[in-house]
Amino acid sequence: MQISIVFEQTLKLFLMIIVGYILARLDLLDQHTKQKLTKILLSVTTPFMMIDAFSDRMKTLETEGSGSVSVGMLFLVSFVFYIALIALSFIFVYAMRIPKQERRLYLFMTIFGNVGFMGFPVVQAVYGGEGLFYAAILNSVFNIFVYTYGVILMGGASGSGGSFMQQLREIPWKKLLLTPAVIGTALGVLIFVLRIHLPEVIESTCNTLGGLTSPIAMLLVGANLSGIKWKELFSNIRLSVYVVLRQTMLPLLLWLIIKPTISDPVLAPTLLLLACMPVANTTSLFATEYGGDEKLASEGIFLSTLFSLLSFPLIIWICVK
Repeated sequence: MQISIVFEQTLKLFLMIIVGYILARLDLLDQHTKQKLTKILLSVTTPFMMIDAFSDRMKTLETEGSGSVSVGMLFLVSFVFYIALIALSFIFVYAMRIPKQERRLYLFMTIFGNVGFMGFPVVQAVYGGEGLFYAAILNSVFNIFVYTYGVILMGGASGSGGSFMQQLREIPWKKLLLTPAVIGTALGVLIFVLRIHLPEVIESTCNTLGGLTSPIAMLLVGANLSGIKWKELFSNIRLSVYVVLRQTMLPLLLWLIIKPTISDPVLAPTLLLLACMPVANTTSLFATEYGGDEKLASEGIFLSTLFSLLSFPLIIWICVK
C-alpha cells in the first residue's frame, strides 16, 4: 500500500468531516437528525456493509485461491489484540498517575477505540474489502469485550458496581448477542463459511446500502465536533496529555507486537489502523448508564477524535513502508 494512497483516502474522509461540521453549524444537521442518522448507521447500513464484506471476500478467495489467514485465526488474533490492549491500558493509566476515581474510565477509554463508527469507513477507504473483512471480525470481538469486561469496568467506575459476581450477572447478554452489527457479522460469517452465493440483486442492495456507511459516519463525526467548547476542552491538561499518548504511543507499542508476529500485508496494517482510532462512542453511553463521569467521557471522545485525524496518517507513514 503506497503511503500516498493512505493520505489521499484520509483527505477524502477529512473533507467529508468538514462538510458535516459546516452542515451542523448551519443547523442543517441538528441533534434530532444526528440521532436518526446514527440509528440508521448502526441498525441498517453497517450490518449491510458487514454482509457485503464477507460476501465479497468469499468471491475474491474463490477467484484468487485461499487466503493467508483463516477465520479462526482472525478471531484468535482479535482476542490477543484486546488482551494486549488491556495490559497496555494498566501501564498507561498507572504511569500517568490517574486519580483513583477516574482510573476505570481511563482504562475503558484506552482499551475501546471507535472500531465500527469510524474504523470501518477508514479501513474500507484505505485497505478495501479485505481490510474491512478483517475489521468486521475484530469488531465482533470488540463487542464481546465491551459488553463483558467493559461493563465490569464501568460498573466499578460508578462506585456501585457491587461484587465481581454481581457485575457478571449485570452483563447485558441481549445487547451482546443481538446488536445489528453482531447480527450482520454473524450472517456474513455464515455466508463466508457455507459459501452461500447471494442473488445479484440482493448483493447489489447490500453493497449500495453498505456504501452509505462511510459518508454518513464522517458527516456525523463532523457534526459532533461542531458542538465542542474549545476552551473547556483543552483546559483539562491531564486529558490532553493522555489523548496525545493514547493516539501515538499506544499504536506504536502495539505495532512492536504486531510487526514480528503477523506477516499478512493487509491484516497487520489494518490492526495498526484500528489501534489508531479514537475513543469509542460507547464510552459516553456507558458512563451515562452506569453513573460514570459523562463530561470526562465526552471530552475524551471529542479530543481523541480531533487528534486522530492528524495522528493516524502519521502513524501509518512511520510504521508501514
